[in-house]
Amino acid sequence: LEQPPPPPFGPSPARDKPPILARSPGSAWRKVVGEMADYLSTGGIRSPDILVNTPRSGGQPGSREELYLEGYGRAFNEKMTYSVGLTYGLGLLSGGFYGALLGVRQGGATSKLFLNSVLNSCTRYGPALGNQSAIITMFYVSFHGLISMIRGEEDVANAAAAGTMAGAFYKVAGRSWQPMAKYAAVSGMAFTGLDTLARNGYI
Repeated sequence: LEQPPPPPFGPSPARDKPPILARSPGSAWRKVVGEMADYLSTGGIRSPDILVNTPRSGGQPGSREELYLEGYGRAFNEKMTYSVGLTYGLGLLSGGFYGALLGVRQGGATSKLFLNSVLNSCTRYGPALGNQSAIITMFYVSFHGLISMIRGEEDVANAAAAGTMAGAFYKVAGRSWQPMAKYAAVSGMAFTGLDTLARNGYI
């Protein structure tokens, strides 16, 4: 019997080419283009068929109440993060705009002094109002969750009561009751309006 000839020792393009390069470049390019089109149209890449057809263990939750607490579809930690970020941004922008107006009114002898006056006023009032709003919002979300748990209801009255308590608690260490009353009134009206907008889906 004749033995088959030994394989050649020289390089063979078909044997030495990596598997990923041995494939047709046109098919790989079409796959990449298809994934990019899925991402641009849907914001994500389509899952492979093997993952889509694979049965998942465990059933899906029957309702939103199994995942979320009551309160316009957000859990407590999500409400805290969302509300603090929202009010901090609003306070930062509002304080910065108010400071810019004060800086423009104050003015300066030269263009550099004028710009310095505007920037100083923005950085003075913007972060201060943003931090203040964020702290009061933390109190508001905590009081809102406590009041909702005690009353067993979820309505605008909870937001009004929690906002009033949050503003008063922020100034509870003051020497006079007048700042506490002012903060309580403004905070109650502000959070009542924000809660109404959030329930209607505007924010």
